[in-house]
Amino acid sequence: MLSTLSIRQKAQQTAVLRIRRDQFVADQVGAAFFFGEIITEASDIGLENGRRLLARYKENADIPLMITSDFENGCGSMLKGLTILPYMMSLGAANDAQLAYDYGKATALEARSVGANWTFSPVCDLNVNDRNPLVNVRGLTDDPDLACRLLPQIVRGMQDNGLAACAKHFPGDGVDWRDQHIVTTVNSLSMEEWKAQHGRVFQALIDAGVYSIMAGHISLPAYQKERVDGMCLPATLSRELICDLLKGEMGFEGVVVTDAMDMGGFNGWYPSLHQTEIEAFKAGCDMLLWPTPQYVDNLVTAVESGEVPMERLDDAVARILKMKEKLGLFRSQDVRMLSAQELDFVRGVSRRTADKSLTLLRDEMGLFPMSPQTRKRIAVIPVTHYQPAMEESALLCRLLRERGFDVQEYPCGITDAQTAQHDLILYALFSRPFRPMGFLDFMGSEAAKVQRALQCAREKTLIVSFGSPYFAEQYFERALTVVNAYSMLPPSVEAFVRAAVGEGTFTDFSPVRLRRYARGFGE
Repeated sequence: MLSTLSIRQKAQQTAVLRIRRDQFVADQVGAAFFFGEIITEASDIGLENGRRLLARYKENADIPLMITSDFENGCGSMLKGLTILPYMMSLGAANDAQLAYDYGKATALEARSVGANWTFSPVCDLNVNDRNPLVNVRGLTDDPDLACRLLPQIVRGMQDNGLAACAKHFPGDGVDWRDQHIVTTVNSLSMEEWKAQHGRVFQALIDAGVYSIMAGHISLPAYQKERVDGMCLPATLSRELICDLLKGEMGFEGVVVTDAMDMGGFNGWYPSLHQTEIEAFKAGCDMLLWPTPQYVDNLVTAVESGEVPMERLDDAVARILKMKEKLGLFRSQDVRMLSAQELDFVRGVSRRTADKSLTLLRDEMGLFPMSPQTRKRIAVIPVTHYQPAMEESALLCRLLRERGFDVQEYPCGITDAQTAQHDLILYALFSRPFRPMGFLDFMGSEAAKVQRALQCAREKTLIVSFGSPYFAEQYFERALTVVNAYSMLPPSVEAFVRAAVGEGTFTDFSPVRLRRYARGFGE
């Protein structure tokens, strides 16, 4: 097929188009990204409308089209009506290889039910820096041993069931304290450290046969010699990292796709975004995520002028076509609807992941299991700067009331007098990266609630983090009862209540290393 394509057709294959809801663009491209994305909310376009729009794109494509999205924690995070899975760190806390495979399989089954065949997941970054605002609960762990055990299983679960996986973000996020959506970030590990950590993880996924890898707007100075204005280029613009390291030394033969072209970490390296896009392709990236409308024309011109060698274009397109062949797209692009049994399986994976992921860090006062016979009156203080999470706080209160507790919610914080009226003070912390953009720290009124948390009644205060596992040390080092639940989503809230009242169990395993807590780590 490669020999039958024109330069323009080849250039079109290297573009990943962004589909807006209720929008049809007739451009011929290699892949299309639909609706919600991981830094926004899930689309509410509706399943049938979504299927119809995606089917139109497929029917319009002369060469079979890959349909992709950010299915990092299930398909319901991208398209409402599908199933949300707890965040990846919940899976790390569950520490179960079979469940990791099922997590990937569940994602694949639902993705294919709407016509998708490629996911920009799993996140393979390691939480080396607990101040990193972007990875956090989107990643499994900071332990390369655990990552190398679980991540290949997720990939196999996806790809065994017709969904191409994408390991991201090469050469590895989670070391810097900044966000590559805003600036170019740096993986500052030495090469010895990198090979033992991120490099080892990506190599394990390459060896497991992952179809694609996403290049991040992240540099690796220990490997790079080229400098621009004294600084190292991000991987998306670095031939050293993509061609020499990833495709060369590590032997990756699949598709390298960039992270989004509109991110701050990609901008400003060259005089124009148009030039920067061509430089990314020259550097070895095979597909560009959300390039400008002029990208295909510019790439054609660059090839015809000799700026981009035809061998570079042919290599990229050959990788893309091989990936489509592995997915069977030249034989069929039919939507595969879920059976009732498969739907039960997907929902079961969501519940099992949540149930197995609750880390009890401390229970020095023996507050668990909770009972309305001994501690009936509960004050719930939600702490978040992401207002939609207040729905999960309301769910927490409702579930406790259903089990016989007298629950009062205090969204604005609690006074000493109010504290005295309750048998248990429950601080529910809700967070995740990009909700909203910026650091995960509590600020303003949220910080004021935290300030008062241990001011009195420390013995009857319970801290539950439905998000960052590091809040336990950042704010609540002296708390006597602490649970990490990792996910500000309904499955995790429901699982916590079940465990809290003795209907379920807690684990003593933490997927990240905490100063005051080391039991179970790495076992």
